Amino acid sequence: MLTIPPMAQAALLFALILALAAGAFWLVRSWTGRDAEDGPEASELLTKFREVHSRGGLSDDEFRTIKTKLAPELGAEGLPEKSGTPTPAEPDPPLDGDHGHVDHEDEPRDGR
Repeated sequence: MLTIPPMAQAALLFALILALAAGAFWLVRSWTGRDAEDGPEASELLTKFREVHSRGGLSDDEFRTIKTKLAPELGAEGLPEKSGTPTPAEPDPPLDGDHGHVDHEDEPRDGR
């Protein structure tokens, strides 16, 4: 009869148990019909985290970290601009009251 060293027996037994566990895991996943992709979409997660943040459940830093982690899944269109300030639709009016008039008195003249 063939004699297998005890260390080899232990390694084979471990490999067999690992293979059986992986097979059982795969079977359960296929029966339940759940995949890793079945979780909530990144946009849904961001919406929920935004709600928690607005209620004070997350700090600004925590919310920013979550947005950064979800950014690759969302793409560029799902996140606001980095500056966080909206771009004004039109420029602010001048403060001195001259309504855009430029005074050229202090500029040097070249004789033309």
